[in-house]
Amino acid sequence: MRLSRSPAGLASVLAALAAWELAARYAPVPTQLFPPFSGVVRALIELAASGELPLHYVRTLARVVIGFGLGSTLGVAVGAASAYHRLTYGGVYPLIGLLYAVPAVAWIPLFMLWVGLGEALPVAVVFMCSFPPTAYATLTGARSVDVEMIRVAKTLGAEGFVLVREVVLPQALPHILSGLKVEAGMAWRTCFVTEMVAMSSGLGLLAMEAQSVLRVDQILAVVLVLAASNYAFSWAFERLELSILQRRGAG
Repeated sequence: MRLSRSPAGLASVLAALAAWELAARYAPVPTQLFPPFSGVVRALIELAASGELPLHYVRTLARVVIGFGLGSTLGVAVGAASAYHRLTYGGVYPLIGLLYAVPAVAWIPLFMLWVGLGEALPVAVVFMCSFPPTAYATLTGARSVDVEMIRVAKTLGAEGFVLVREVVLPQALPHILSGLKVEAGMAWRTCFVTEMVAMSSGLGLLAMEAQSVLRVDQILAVVLVLAASNYAFSWAFERLELSILQRRGAG
């Protein structure tokens, strides 16, 4: 599904924010527990001006980029290499399917013991959030390539890495890009949860600190930043997907 940036989509977002503002102002609950949108914006500005938000955001961003980059790169490589040969596909596909079924946050307790509470922990968890789905999407896309096309490519001399690079990966690209677009958002959510549970920095910790002093407006401000970052990553991958597919169509 394309991310909506139509006038109707913008109008629905503005209407929801207006409804939030009015509901919070006139609801029979304290604004400390249900702050209006304007109050959340003020809290966001305060966090940014204090330097807390930029500091924690950079930490989270770095963890997401590194973990997602490593996981998705290895996922594409393993998926493409495994799909090329029937024997490796039969051996790897069930393993990838099992890993894909495990929620990434389920690895947190194990990785806390294996890698400790340092920077490697959120990177490792985000890696496990990204690697199995990307490998699965690549395997699925590669196996959907027309067998006749592969046969013709082999007849023309394409073998091994050349066959994967020139035939398999281009045909599997729509599946891969769609998977990356979804997993980019999952990487942010997974990192956020890891920081809430086990880290001493990041957006997740910032939300937990706000909860400890009953600052609901700051919690919602952090959630808005998380949502915006998630949307930005998904939008970037959508633009990349459209650009690549349009270039292929033009070619």
